[in-house]
Amino acid sequence: MIVILVLCFSAASAQVVHQIYFDRFTHYTIDDWITYAPGLEMTTIDIGDDYIYFGTRNGGILRYHVFDNFWDYPFTTSSGLRSNRIDYLVYHANDNKLYALTSQGIDVYNKAFNYWEPTALTEMPPRRRPLQTDITDFIREKNYNFPEFYRPVNSELPGFFTNLPLLFRPPDEILDEHNRIFRLSPDRVVDKWRNLWLGSTGLGPARANLNNMTLNFYPQSLSNIEPRDLVFDNHRVWITGLANGPEPVGINVWDLNKNDWRYIEARFNFGLHNDNGNTIVAHTDYIFCGSELGLLKYHKKDQRWNTFTTADGLESNRVNHLFFFDSTLYVATEQGFNWLHPDYSQINESKDTALDNVPIYRITSTDSTLLFATRDGVFEYAPERDEIIFFGTQSALMDLYITTLGMHNDTLWLAGHYGIMYQDRLNDRWTSFTQIREYVFGAIHDIAFTKGHVWFASDNGLLKYDKKRDYWYLYTEKDGLADRRVYKVVPDQNDLWLCTQKGVTIFRWNRKGRME
Repeated sequence: MIVILVLCFSAASAQVVHQIYFDRFTHYTIDDWITYAPGLEMTTIDIGDDYIYFGTRNGGILRYHVFDNFWDYPFTTSSGLRSNRIDYLVYHANDNKLYALTSQGIDVYNKAFNYWEPTALTEMPPRRRPLQTDITDFIREKNYNFPEFYRPVNSELPGFFTNLPLLFRPPDEILDEHNRIFRLSPDRVVDKWRNLWLGSTGLGPARANLNNMTLNFYPQSLSNIEPRDLVFDNHRVWITGLANGPEPVGINVWDLNKNDWRYIEARFNFGLHNDNGNTIVAHTDYIFCGSELGLLKYHKKDQRWNTFTTADGLESNRVNHLFFFDSTLYVATEQGFNWLHPDYSQINESKDTALDNVPIYRITSTDSTLLFATRDGVFEYAPERDEIIFFGTQSALMDLYITTLGMHNDTLWLAGHYGIMYQDRLNDRWTSFTQIREYVFGAIHDIAFTKGHVWFASDNGLLKYDKKRDYWYLYTEKDGLADRRVYKVVPDQNDLWLCTQKGVTIFRWNRKGRME
């Protein structure tokens, strides 16, 4: 009997989870970690040699390349800033450096070395100003020929024309199509091409053409949400999360080809009951989002939203996870599971009541069955028989409170309150990592796979397991995460897209010659 047990499971040798021990800026390049955080509220603006820099309240520094006319990735804590709250910016032409006054002190970006570092400065360097003769000429002519580097106050602004649905109401108000009032930020600056660059309190950066008096806004960041999940849909990224701040909030859609953002808010979209989302998936014709108040369905062709709730047969209005299996959409809720067959118009439920009123956190599949992660362990569901059975593990860990699971190349991975384990399904052999909880003691939310590596999204950071080396590494803010609370890992070739508490971080993990 003892021999049988030894063959069925094993506890892995002592596990050590490594963390950063090297100098970040000699190990990573500045764009190995890129974060898009909520950055619609502008605080400060300055002009560099190649870029217009926009400081934000929570999203770091947005950057527009004036010669190539594109929005580059933002500078954030992932780039080396000490804080994403930027109170003041100065581009100092004499030394070709960008200075940022953050909530943690003054940081400086050195273009020659391409990294940020703290300074010992207690005061910011002076900004460039127009020549006094240019200011005198402008005042005498009483027009809008503001000189380069001039920063007009509200009373000096013309009556700008805005593209519908926005409306400019002097001296500094912007009304959107829902009659919400946003304001122009007080810091603004004129460039050499007669563009006035401005910020706003919720619409992102803006550019006014002083030749034709047009004013356009360019949102370039997340709205005020804490991301929980994202999905790629052709050239678009759909991002869902929980509202955390003033409007706009909602479901974010980032068009990667056009590099523009839009925000879908529940109170302005008929059929969309809630926009606080936990999970999102894409289909050829639809986008599905699991929210705090039901299952949301977006019909792409008709551009129409529908919401399924308990009134339609959903087991619970809180949806934790969505999973496609043989074109059927399975819905994990706080009180059981449901499914929708194509054409995704009707909620179905199992006649087997074994998981009624049981929170289901994640779903994965074998070739013919579904596996559910729950507080009571793992359950297996056979759709053809409509039958639920308990999936007992033979691991060295308690198989209760399983929070996430994933299948990859005939290997089933489980993670939960008591640690991490996997099953080699070809040999029916279990391996358990009993000591992981000494290093990663928060919840583990998601599992993802790349060639040779398993990734775990946790409350303590992004955990990587290199199976060939039997090596564990935990990435945190010290490496470049926006926040150590990671909820979702989405592999994209050589990149990982990570939903964290403070933004979406893109980690270029597979750079040649680098190893953690």
